[in-house]
Amino acid sequence: MIDIIKSMIAKAYQDTGLRIIQANTTAPKPPLPYAVYNITAPYVKDRGQPNVMTRDAGEELYLQYEEQYLTTISFNVYADKNETTIDNAIKLRQWFLFFGQDFLQENGIAVVNVGNIENRTTFLVDSYEYKHGFDVQLRMTQNIEVQTEWFDEVIFKGE
Repeated sequence: MIDIIKSMIAKAYQDTGLRIIQANTTAPKPPLPYAVYNITAPYVKDRGQPNVMTRDAGEELYLQYEEQYLTTISFNVYADKNETTIDNAIKLRQWFLFFGQDFLQENGIAVVNVGNIENRTTFLVDSYEYKHGFDVQLRMTQNIEVQTEWFDEVIFKGE
């Protein structure tokens, strides 16, 4: 999951030109403007049951497990002007709604909900830290595969 999210962030940066860094790290801040993402809900069970199936690969048999889940990512856009944070937040939000759809579909990600842009500006000791943000909820798929044994006979135990 983390690898695909990092790829998604890299693609959003490539398409929007807005640098996007991970929150809660000790990495130095890039120059303004930039965005920060934080995975606030990495795994929320989605509705329905997982799919369990077998895959025959000649001499080998595999048991496959597939489950869909939801992930919520929060984005904050920082800039030196309030208007710039709004413009860049709109641009990033539009990426999830439209511009990034091909990338998301190719990687098995569905956008469930893109929240409203909110003013998240904070007042520091003697200045403002301008930021606007929104949350995105994505539907993702987890696939697990393990090798299993063939069986030759099924025995039913009756009454």
